[in-house]
Amino acid sequence: MVVVSGGWVKSVVYPNSGDVIATSKMAAKAVLICRPNSHPFQERSLTLDQPVKIGRSVARARATPNNAIFDCKVLSRNHALLWYENGKFYLQDTKSSNGTFVNNQRLSKGAEESPPREVCSGDIVQFGVDVMENSRKVTHGCIVATLKLYLPDGKEAKASPSTSVISSVGMVPLEDLYQLNQYLQEALQREQLLENKLATLQRLVETTRQASDLGWKALIDEDRLLSRVEILENQLQMYSKNFAEDKLREELRKLQEDKCQYQGTAKESLRKMLQEKLEAVQKMQDLERTLSNTEDECAHLKELCERSQQDLKDLALKYSLQLQKVEDLTSKLQETEDQHREVCERLEQEKQELQARLQEQLEAERALQLRLEALQADGDMTQKQLAALQSHLHALQPNNDIDTKIDLDSFKSTDSTATQVDIILERIEPDNMKEALQNTQDEIENLRSLLKRSEEELKESHARVDELHTQLEESRIQEDSNSERIRELQERLEGLELDLELDRVESCRESGDCDKIHVYLLQQKMIILDFTACS
Repeated sequence: MVVVSGGWVKSVVYPNSGDVIATSKMAAKAVLICRPNSHPFQERSLTLDQPVKIGRSVARARATPNNAIFDCKVLSRNHALLWYENGKFYLQDTKSSNGTFVNNQRLSKGAEESPPREVCSGDIVQFGVDVMENSRKVTHGCIVATLKLYLPDGKEAKASPSTSVISSVGMVPLEDLYQLNQYLQEALQREQLLENKLATLQRLVETTRQASDLGWKALIDEDRLLSRVEILENQLQMYSKNFAEDKLREELRKLQEDKCQYQGTAKESLRKMLQEKLEAVQKMQDLERTLSNTEDECAHLKELCERSQQDLKDLALKYSLQLQKVEDLTSKLQETEDQHREVCERLEQEKQELQARLQEQLEAERALQLRLEALQADGDMTQKQLAALQSHLHALQPNNDIDTKIDLDSFKSTDSTATQVDIILERIEPDNMKEALQNTQDEIENLRSLLKRSEEELKESHARVDELHTQLEESRIQEDSNSERIRELQERLEGLELDLELDRVESCRESGDCDKIHVYLLQQKMIILDFTACS
């Protein structure tokens, strides 16, 4: 027999069955209508001007049509609360032993107080569960009722969208699903055992009935035979003996007593034999039933053992495969990190070399720029010196206009300084002056060639700098690609870690021993976290 106990945590004063509750005309109401599969009770009309206690009938609180006290053994004394607040109706389980259900959904676990649950008109509420008393083989039913709710203005409250439990598999915890599976298997096993017991009991009743019919037939036949023997003996004695009337009467009385004693002894012996036979048959049937149940249970346990061993083998195989994948991914991650480190070092070295070369090119460019400015300054100075030389030549020969006449038009029309110098030198006879002009022309040509070469070197330097910038950008792109690849590998590793966690949970539930596996998974997780931190 299940012991029903209940706790109470709310300090609310509730009236007894004999007290009169002052109902307000504007109070909300609730009606509990008995359902066919419920423990029978009268329809209850509850006024929700204050929280209404739902519980089992005791000496101080009896069941009446205007309260929620039920004469039901599976309920706790303080089973649940029903109240109306802010336009809504609420139901709360107050640590009941057998639970409170709304539309077949339990509000809380065993002996725990549930949070307030909003209920709607038309919901199916259940208080407690059916309990079988083992001593008397009696099943005590629970309270199942249709809940009708009415607002203070008399209108019926909103109906529930569905009175059936709409549950999502994704919202049910894996532990609850596993426990539900175990419950289903146990229920199927109990149902099978009950069917076997029922079939055995039917066979036993049929055998007992047949044995009883045969016993009664044998008893009737024996009684008939005894009666016939008695009649024949009486006739024989009457014919064989010639006694007096008194003596004959005494003899008949003795025979009657012997007959009664013999019949009683025979019937008692027959009853004992029949009882012993029935007891032997009962024992044999009990032994056969016990043997059948033991064989069924043994087969079921053997099947469960084989299934568990197969599941353990599958889980071990999956676990080894997952470990192999972890090791492969760890090695790949290590190789990738080594390659990434080498690439980073090589790119950093190339970057430093490129920056050094770029700095050298910039220094060379600045030097060339300075040199170009110096050459330009030298060219300007040479032009000034050439102009001064021409003025000096004009001053040396002022009187010789014919011999030293210079074709000014041709002189001005010449483009190059060398041509101007040649024209001047053709008209000047001093050797030292001609030599000076020739040196000046050579220096100018050298400066021009040097300037041109410097400009070409500057262009090449700019091209090289652009090329170095391009290589540096490509190196950065390659580094970003390597970082993206490492991140993808880390994501794959995290997904694999999640799979390992799920496999560990399933293995723990089926085997009941998950300490070593849990420690090993934690070590693997720490290794993965270390790799992630290094990356």
